[in-house]
Amino acid sequence: MKIGNVAPMSSELPFQLKSTVPSRGDASGLLHHPGEAVLIERGRPRWLLLMCPCGCGEEIPINLDRQAGPAWRLYRSHRHGISLYPSVWRDTGCEAHFIVWRSRILLFGGRHARLRSLGRREEIAGLASQVYPLLPARDFVSYVSIADTMGEVPWDVLDACRHLVHEGLAIEHAGDEHGRFKRRTITAVGLKGFSRKA
Repeated sequence: MKIGNVAPMSSELPFQLKSTVPSRGDASGLLHHPGEAVLIERGRPRWLLLMCPCGCGEEIPINLDRQAGPAWRLYRSHRHGISLYPSVWRDTGCEAHFIVWRSRILLFGGRHARLRSLGRREEIAGLASQVYPLLPARDFVSYVSIADTMGEVPWDVLDACRHLVHEGLAIEHAGDEHGRFKRRTITAVGLKGFSRKA
């Protein structure tokens, strides 16, 4: 699998965690439909076995254990469900490209990124008010770095950063460095009612 830029969304389906088991052998036979998953956990999350969301019928093993090599990050929340970072991009078979965010699977096609927000507007604005003070005025910073600093899911922080861009409070780097943001120099009049928490 490869990690790459997220492309325009073409479909969405629910992420369904069917079970947590201690070994991959115990996961056999539990996955039947696209988007179903089994978490393999021995002391800590090791693998996520996911039925490919494209419908090809293949099971995708996703490494969650950094000690076993390059790994995805698993985020669990009672309020927002399960998220996985970064995107999954199969480089064989169906070549599906997708993200798992807030217990939804967003399946992509094409080349350039624009995620559809999964949060409520008030929630996004609240997170954006926390992100704003972390944006530098001069250099661009990755939304992932901000998410790590805040202990938040990167997809949520990307959503908040793009909200700030939409409100005229931030700038997203263009080209191959999209996903990097900085604070826009503004006057008090340019705040458009944005309330920043101290």
